[in-house]
Amino acid sequence: MKKQLLCFDLDQTLVDANKAHTHSFLKAFKKHGIKPVSEKKLKSKFGRVTDQFMPELYPKMSKDLIKKVSEDKRKFFREDSYKYVKPIPGIKLALKRLRKKYEIAVTSNCSHKTILKSLEKTNLRKYVDKIVGSDDVKHPKPCPDEILKAEHLLHLNAEYMIGDTIYDIIAGKKSRTKTIAVLTGNHKMEKLKKHKPDLIIRSVADLPKILLK
Repeated sequence: MKKQLLCFDLDQTLVDANKAHTHSFLKAFKKHGIKPVSEKKLKSKFGRVTDQFMPELYPKMSKDLIKKVSEDKRKFFREDSYKYVKPIPGIKLALKRLRKKYEIAVTSNCSHKTILKSLEKTNLRKYVDKIVGSDDVKHPKPCPDEILKAEHLLHLNAEYMIGDTIYDIIAGKKSRTKTIAVLTGNHKMEKLKKHKPDLIIRSVADLPKILLK
């Protein structure tokens, strides 16, 4: 029997990376002499690529500086900050069970190398069949490109896009994929509900009992 495909976001869906990303951003801000915004405000923007949300935090910042901050942030993450990444509780067992029926793709707005670093740090890499990062496509989430590329690479149509932000839901709907929102991230129930995912669950850890009935 041919397996089906599940597309997962990474940060706050499979792994808890808030501290790691915050740490790497603060190091990049310090390097460029930028006054940091509050951690709460910074985390509220997570889910999109840096180039998309930095102009909202720093409206007067030049595109050139945004690019440099983004590059340094990724560098600091892979060199040091990744050590703060940890798996969401119950994820390893959930992915192990889901792989009996599904191919697993990670479709994330992190770069390909950053995704790989996080998966290796948390010992989740062996449960993932394909990685599609923001630098693997022309248009990252909330556009559907990452999901569509995973489908192309695995020669399967995605059954669900699973993630913790509204951008995962929007990308899923644009790719005509059913969506499952999880409550382990920075977007709360009320915000997620407004975008009408097919299902909202506490955590990916709860997914096997729903999909493997």
